[in-house]
Amino acid sequence: MTHLQTGLSPETIEKARLELNENPDVLHQDIQQVRDMIITRPDIGFLRTDDAFILRFLRARKFHQTDAFRLLAQYFQYRQLNLDMFKNFKADDPGIKRALIDGFPGVLEKRDHYGRKILLLFAANWDQ
Repeated sequence: MTHLQTGLSPETIEKARLELNENPDVLHQDIQQVRDMIITRPDIGFLRTDDAFILRFLRARKFHQTDAFRLLAQYFQYRQLNLDMFKNFKADDPGIKRALIDGFPGVLEKRDHYGRKILLLFAANWDQ
């Protein structure tokens, strides 16, 4: 087990191994492979490249390094293109707190029949 898996139960570590292809023996190499791809996109300001942050993207893409990098790049590119949206983006902001309490947004566990992820918006909870 690596320091990045500290705090995870043995069941969670096993689930990550089986469902996400997470291998603690090569975890740091996987992270470094994604980090090495950053130089291919000098047009994007990657604000965080620490192990724990990159690991989130690897887990989100079941340890497919290229897919994880693509998601990481899209994340920072979106933030870069929408600076006004993220400049005061803090969890203690009343509007953000309200959105989180209202359950915005929700993501279904299973994908649709085309393999797409489904995002749910709970419009009934919105106070527009």
